[in-house]
Parts: sequence; C-alpha cells; structure tokens
Amino acid sequence: MSKVNVNGLVREATAEEQAEIDARETAYNSNAEKLNRIKSIRIEKLRETDWWVFRGEMTDEQKAWRKSLRDIPTTFSASNYDALLAKETDKTKDTYGQLTHSIWTQPTS
Repeated sequence: MSKVNVNGLVREATAEEQAEIDARETAYNSNAEKLNRIKSIRIEKLRETDWWVFRGEMTDEQKAWRKSLRDIPTTFSASNYDALLAKETDKTKDTYGQLTHSIWTQPTS
C-alpha cells in the first residue's frame, strides 16, 4: 500500500486511493506516455539549438546530431524508451538528475 498526504497528514491509502495511484502509475509508465516525454525532450533540445540553423554555419556534426534527434521515433523502439529517459542517479556526480543516453549530448563544435 502507498501512503498519501492529506492536508499534511500522511496515512495509508484506502483501496480506492490505491487503485487511482496504480492507474496513474500505469498510465505514466505506458509506452505512449514515455514516447510523449521523449518527444518533449527532443523538441526542447532542438529549440535550444535552433540558433545554429539561423546562424547558417552548422557543422556536419551539429547537422547529424539534430537529424538524429528528429529521427528518434523511427530509430528507437518502445524497448529503448527507458534507456532514453534514464537519468544519472549518483548524487555525488555533477550530472546527477541529467539524462544519460548519448543521443541527448550536444556536439561541442
């Protein structure tokens, strides 16, 4: 059973609350929802680097990286979604909480 916080009071969830918690968790962990999160990250990364395009002087590496982001839905299957969404869990690292899959790493040049 899960615990719920109601007005600052933490208690065990009722069967009805637990069913709702389980339904939300199932939906959150569905392949469709994972793909939506991946697409949102992809859009964010592309927007962050749109200035490369506007500048008009993208390197081949930058072009390839942006293409690989656009191709994620066709390149990766549902079996890869967890890896794409994985984050650093070691709190001693500077990259704690950041996405770990190499697809998200911007080229330096």
